[in-house]
Amino acid sequence: MNKLLVMIFAVLAVFTIWGCATLEEPGFLVEGPTLLRPAARELLGAKSEDLLVETKNTVADMPFHTQLIRQVAEKSKRAVVSIYVQTKTPYRIRLIPKIGKGIRVSVPGAGLGSGFFIHPSGYILTNNHVIQGAEEIMVLTREGTGYKVDVLARDPVFDLALLKIRGSQQKFSILPMGDAEAVGVGDQVIAVGNPLGLGHTVTAGIISQTGRNLSGVSSEEARHIRFIQTDTAINPGSSGGPLITLTGAWIGVNTAGVVEAQSIGFGVPSSQVREFLDEVRAGKG
Repeated sequence: MNKLLVMIFAVLAVFTIWGCATLEEPGFLVEGPTLLRPAARELLGAKSEDLLVETKNTVADMPFHTQLIRQVAEKSKRAVVSIYVQTKTPYRIRLIPKIGKGIRVSVPGAGLGSGFFIHPSGYILTNNHVIQGAEEIMVLTREGTGYKVDVLARDPVFDLALLKIRGSQQKFSILPMGDAEAVGVGDQVIAVGNPLGLGHTVTAGIISQTGRNLSGVSSEEARHIRFIQTDTAINPGSSGGPLITLTGAWIGVNTAGVVEAQSIGFGVPSSQVREFLDEVRAGKG
C-alpha cells in the first residue's frame, strides 16, 4: 500500500494542471463581463494609486552592460510569487499502464502558476485560468513565506484575476506598471515565473510583435486581447508572471505559449490590465 501511495503522489506531480495556457485548443472567449467577488467592495470608488503603482519610465535608451538583466531580475524577485491552487474536480489517471489494464485512481485537482504584487498592501495580479475553479489558493514568496489569498475579481475574456493577501498588514515589494503602448518590436524584456513548479525563474528575449489578435474577431464584434508576442520563454507554470522591460517596469502578464513552435509566447498588455482594474474600481461586472 505504501508503494501505491508513493506512486500516486509521483504521478500526481507529473499530471498537475500547470498554470499556462496553450494555443492548441480552437477558439477564445471573446465576450463576457468582469466577475466581481464580494471582497471587491473595498475597491469601489478607490483611486488608481490605491490599487497599483505606475511608472512613466517604461523604456529608455540606456547602455546595455553585462549586469543589466541581472540587476532587473534582482529587483523583481521579491515581487513575484508562485501560486498553488486546489480544486474540487478530481482527475482520473492510470497507474502502471503497461501491466494489463492498469489501476485507475482519482486524485484531487491541483495546479500552479505565477503572479506578482502590484501594490504594497498585497494586491496580486495573475491569469484567470490559473485560479479558475480553485477551492483554495496559496501564494509563496521568493523568501518562502506562504499566504492565503482572496479572489477579488476575474475577467475570463482578458484572462486576468485580481487577488489580495488575506489578513496581513505587511508591506510587500512591488513591480511598477509601465505603458505597453510605449514598447515596440525589438525591445528587450524578461519574464519571471514558476515554470513546472521549479520556483523563481528568469528568462530573457525581445518583443516580437504587439497588438496580436488571436481571437479571429474584430474589436467592434467583441472584446479580445491585443497580445504582446515575445520570444522570451513562457513555460507551463509561468502563466500570470510579469513581462518586464529593462527599466524594471512590467508591461504585460505572461499568459500563453504555442506548443508546436519555438519561442512564441503571448502576454496581456498593461493597457488592458488597466481596463480590467478600472472596471473593478468602478464596481462594473
